[in-house]
Amino acid sequence: MKSHDERTRRYRVPGFLAALVVALAGSSSNAGAQATPVVPAPVGAQTPPAVPQVTYTVTVAEMAPLPGVELPLEKIPAPVQTATDREITASGALDLSDFLNRRFNGVHVNEVQGNPFQADLNYRGYTASPLLGTPQGLSVYMDGVRLNQPFGEVMSWDLFPAIAIASTTMMPGSNPLFGLNTLGGALSIHTKSGQSAPGTTVETIYGSDARRAFEFQHGGQRAGGLHWYLAGNLFAEDGWRDDSPSEVYQFFGKLGWQRATHD
Repeated sequence: MKSHDERTRRYRVPGFLAALVVALAGSSSNAGAQATPVVPAPVGAQTPPAVPQVTYTVTVAEMAPLPGVELPLEKIPAPVQTATDREITASGALDLSDFLNRRFNGVHVNEVQGNPFQADLNYRGYTASPLLGTPQGLSVYMDGVRLNQPFGEVMSWDLFPAIAIASTTMMPGSNPLFGLNTLGGALSIHTKSGQSAPGTTVETIYGSDARRAFEFQHGGQRAGGLHWYLAGNLFAEDGWRDDSPSEVYQFFGKLGWQRATHD
């Protein structure tokens, strides 16, 4: 059996080691707390050049249904197609849908109602049709005003004469700026005015199937900024089928007053 002195001596050794460890830790922390001496820069030393900050400006070009923006085609990230009044007249088309079918890529029409002025226009699989119930996927604007009718979003191509169109632009893609049902694209129409088409023009047409038409336009302006434009189309034909005649009477008028800052 071990004595009391031996048991006491056994517990004194760990206490001595703990005190030694605490003393060593305190000395190391005091050594690390000493301030590092600052060495002054030598006389004549060059300061390193500052890194230049580069800034970039990102310009986003977006299409809109309003005319007069005059955005270059190379700045539009889409295959936009456009045509002027001279191209529409030279094509010999009856109306705008007929011209788009002849000259624009990706466009074709279906005369499901047997009338050339009430055709279904399809662009990349999306339709603008006068037939109620047809799923509409194209938006049409004239001088910034939506032509799709509120009930059914149908599009009546016989509302305006083709002679009154100054330019037209087909913009593909779904764009929320053009409103509802702009799934396949939007068609923007810019009409003539007394400033862009002054004077009077009269034209008569006669062809097969007793097709006859009378078109006219007149535009003028005053020195005070007042300008006006009138256009009309009287069309009739017997049709290439039996009992399929067509009659269309179209009139278009535009009155404006242009100032230095607005029109």
